[in-house]
Amino acid sequence: MKWMKVFLAAMAVPAMLFASGTAFANEGGVALKPVEVDPADQAQIRRGLTVFTEVCMGCHSAKYVTYKGLIDYPEIAITREQADELRGDKPLAAGMITDLSPEDATVSYGKVPPDLSLITSARRGGAKYVYSILTGFEHDPHGKVPDGNFNEYFPGHRIAMPDPLGWLDHDKSDEAELLQQAQDVSAFLTFISDPHQNERRHIGMFVMGFLLLLTLVLYLLKREVWKDVKH
Repeated sequence: MKWMKVFLAAMAVPAMLFASGTAFANEGGVALKPVEVDPADQAQIRRGLTVFTEVCMGCHSAKYVTYKGLIDYPEIAITREQADELRGDKPLAAGMITDLSPEDATVSYGKVPPDLSLITSARRGGAKYVYSILTGFEHDPHGKVPDGNFNEYFPGHRIAMPDPLGWLDHDKSDEAELLQQAQDVSAFLTFISDPHQNERRHIGMFVMGFLLLLTLVLYLLKREVWKDVKH
């Protein structure tokens, strides 16, 4: 049956794409670590904001997220006082820009660290990529890459970013806390990459409900209009 072959072929394409994206999500041939993030979980996103401002912003920016946005987005909704504490003398409408100058960054790392506003959208694997990188610092088994620059999940395994959470050689007693920090900041970065995603989902649910109701009304109307017509 020709239509069945076409259907099966159409279903196989997304399955193959999903499998390839999962197995080689970091473009380095190593499957990324699984992580659960909820872009609607305010507590998790707020914890991620703390990790971002206290750790990540030492080198990275999130220029598309303003301090006013941290107040206005209901998924974060920090107070004005908290925003003022974070921004210092920067304008409320300013993006979250690191104090590390491009010149100093180039001297220290050889390049300017990327802006993280859209990192989970820009990297295959999204939150899994961020989580895996943060918890992927290891000793180079071949001894060629200095400690702190070998990352199992980074393409080529050599990364300029120092181990931000102190994952390398961490104590087992600290592992749960480090994993929590990596998970939380992954959730925060997932949210800021598309801060209106939850609003769109709510609107989408309303629209789908409206369309279903409209379909039912039109069907009943059609039956009423054509009830006396013989087919």
